Amino acid sequence: MPGARATLILVHGAWHGPWCWDVLTAHLQAHAVAVQCVALPSAASAVPAGLAEDAAAVSEVLSRVSGAVVLCGHSYGGMVVSAADTRQADVRRLVYLCAYLTEAGESVEASLRAAGERRPGHWIRRLSDGRMQVDAERAAARLYADCPAATQEWAIARLRPQWGQGLGQSTACPAWRRHPSTYVVCSEDRALAPSIQREVYGVRAQQVLTLASGHCPFLSQPRQLAQLLAGLAQLS
Repeated sequence: MPGARATLILVHGAWHGPWCWDVLTAHLQAHAVAVQCVALPSAASAVPAGLAEDAAAVSEVLSRVSGAVVLCGHSYGGMVVSAADTRQADVRRLVYLCAYLTEAGESVEASLRAAGERRPGHWIRRLSDGRMQVDAERAAARLYADCPAATQEWAIARLRPQWGQGLGQSTACPAWRRHPSTYVVCSEDRALAPSIQREVYGVRAQQVLTLASGHCPFLSQPRQLAQLLAGLAQLS
C-alpha cells in the first residue's frame, strides 16, 4: 500500500519510562505512524532486573505486533534492542538513538572503557540497594540541556532509580548483525559524548544520521525526530 509505514516500537533508556515518548508520539501520529512503547523492568521493577528481563519485555511486545516493525532504542535502550528476540517478527530496521551499539559479548561498561571513559557517567550515584540514580542537580544539564526549564522539571520529577546490572551485561548475537540499522548521533549530547557515538557506535551501523540535539531529542526536538523516524518507518 503506497505510503504504508512499519509500526514503530520505542524502547526508553535508563531511569525513564514510556512517559518520555508522550510528546513524540503525538507528532508521530500526525505522520500516521503506529507506535508501541515498552516499559523496561530495570527501571520499573522493585526487584532486580537486567538486560535479559528488559530484552524479554521487548520480545513480548514484538510477539503481539503484526506486520512490519522498526525498533528504536534510546541510550541504554540500544542494548535492549540488540538483545531482543527479533527472529519472531518482521523487523525491517533497528534505530539507535544516541544509544549503545555494542559488539557481541561487549557490555556498555566495557565499550566505554575501551573508548577512554572511566565509567558510564560520573554524575550517576549508586543507592544502597544496588540501583543507580541520576543526581537531580545534574540531570538537567546532562540529559535535558536543550529543553525548556518546564520540560526539564517535568522529566526530572518522573525519573526513577535504575537497576545497574544491564550495564555490565552483553548479548552473544546482537540483532544489528541480522537487520539493517541506523544510528542517530545527537551532536549536542552531554550524557554520551558525540565523538563516541560517531566513532565507536555509529561506524557499526549501516546508516548514520545526525540531529543537532542533546541526549533526549524526543523532548527537545520532537517534531524533527518524528519526521526522521517516520521516514525510517516508510515501507517501499
